[in-house]
Amino acid sequence: MMKRMILILTAALIIFTGCSAKAPASRIIENSDGSVNITRIDEDGKAILFNKKYGDKKNVTQVTLSKASRSNPVTVDLSAYEGKDIEIQLSCEMLVEDKSKEKTQIIWMINELEENFPKLFDRKVENGKWFSVNKRLTLHLSGKRQLYVSGGTLNKDSSTIYIRNFKLRLAGEGLTSNSPQPASWTEVTGVKDALKDYFDYFGFCVSYNDGFREPLLQQGLPLHASVITMENEFKPDFIFAWAKPNKLTDFKAEDGNYYEVPADMPNFKQMDNILSDMKKLGLKLRGHTLVWHSQTPAWFFMKNFSCNNETQLVTPAEMNARMEWYIKSVMDHVAQWEKKNNNGEHIIIAWDVVNEAASDNATNTNFLRDASSSKWFAIYQNESFIVNAFRYANKYAPKDVKLVYNDYGCASINKNKAICKIIDAIQAAPDARIDAAGMQTHIGINDSPADFEKAVQNFLAKGINVQITEMDVANGASNYNAMKLKACYHDYFAMFIRNRKQPGKNGIEGVTLWGIRDEWTWLNSMHKGHTQYPLLFKGKNFECKPAYYGVMEAVSEARAADAK
Repeated sequence: MMKRMILILTAALIIFTGCSAKAPASRIIENSDGSVNITRIDEDGKAILFNKKYGDKKNVTQVTLSKASRSNPVTVDLSAYEGKDIEIQLSCEMLVEDKSKEKTQIIWMINELEENFPKLFDRKVENGKWFSVNKRLTLHLSGKRQLYVSGGTLNKDSSTIYIRNFKLRLAGEGLTSNSPQPASWTEVTGVKDALKDYFDYFGFCVSYNDGFREPLLQQGLPLHASVITMENEFKPDFIFAWAKPNKLTDFKAEDGNYYEVPADMPNFKQMDNILSDMKKLGLKLRGHTLVWHSQTPAWFFMKNFSCNNETQLVTPAEMNARMEWYIKSVMDHVAQWEKKNNNGEHIIIAWDVVNEAASDNATNTNFLRDASSSKWFAIYQNESFIVNAFRYANKYAPKDVKLVYNDYGCASINKNKAICKIIDAIQAAPDARIDAAGMQTHIGINDSPADFEKAVQNFLAKGINVQITEMDVANGASNYNAMKLKACYHDYFAMFIRNRKQPGKNGIEGVTLWGIRDEWTWLNSMHKGHTQYPLLFKGKNFECKPAYYGVMEAVSEARAADAK
């Protein structure tokens, strides 16, 4: 009995005098979603159970530097996750006591050599006052690493650090032995449903001739997408079916003159099949693309359609007639199909009228592709072919079908200016219409959305909307990092949502990803020798990658912010 009383009194003395007891070693909690929570720092800390100065009944970890055994006094061992791609979320409150100075520089960092010792927190803080640390970082752990507070900025003889509410979450693939198997895209929330409060549509690029008939693809497409872009099948090469015309007929152009045009084409058989399949799946389409320097047959620009192997380019007047005839032919056919097969309701809701006409090396005076790379420019020598394309599209397309100028590299300052000049030229023509700037968004895994957001806002300032038309994220020559890709998708979609279209305000009205699963990406042909992993899904089962959850997290955060 006496022994028991001594133990009780000893415990009470610890609690009521603010004495310290050594903290237990870091505790690791493995979550059902495969993430890991680490709830304590390593052994140099001591737990204060009760201390009036720093809050009654607060579990506070105290680290007295003069008694610490390490040069970096606050450490968390991450060596169990060597070789993993991880996302770190660190949060805590800290207080520094050091009577020798007013402020102390606190640095939380990781000794990851390959990423130059990345910092999660670096700030001078006022001594004697609590401050918050809240940071997310994504990286690859190439060796046995630690998260720590750098001792290099601390006074070892006179400093004491207090930490409370310490929370460290690690997320990544294969961090735990019981990590769940990735879900198939038919087992999760559809991206289009998650985004429906923010955008008019969400969709993917698909190839009609490569995997479109896979049952799991057809099951998942309507769950995740509302609008599809055909990768190639609506481009002029495909519409003309790689053939030259055998017969010619006369076409009366807007200038009142008659010009010869093909009488036995375009060939719309495949387009009709695509329209029928999209109707069955309940999906809409973006038409991609009408006027483009690439994937347009060379004979389309030549005298007599090069029927006798002519190589001389036609005049602008004759090219105007051919362009008008082609755009009219496509628009009329689609309208007839929709009237006959879909009660006149549109399957195609937007067209990329002109694609990639701006120069990669744009200047104020020379902002278009030159004659060496564009037969359109070789004939016209100026932007009038672009303006005419939008004039003809406006003339023949339904007024509620969006007309879009589409290009890549839109975040480049000079190219952004060039595209703005193109938009200005279209808007200056009284009978032309442009509804949106299409931003392809082929980006790199380390790209920041900040410059891209400026480009979005430059287009919105023109009084038009923006469509994200071809998004994918290349890892380039770098090793693939699943968590970096997740962070990239998270950050870009958060930016898209911030700039969404709202009542009375132009904005981003839709998002299309350029592909569905990694194995089908076109980027491998652009980065030969370096396999690319740019999309939300992978494998024959269309498994959800962390990138998918990055998009979902951006949506959840936006909803939480909207609810406040």
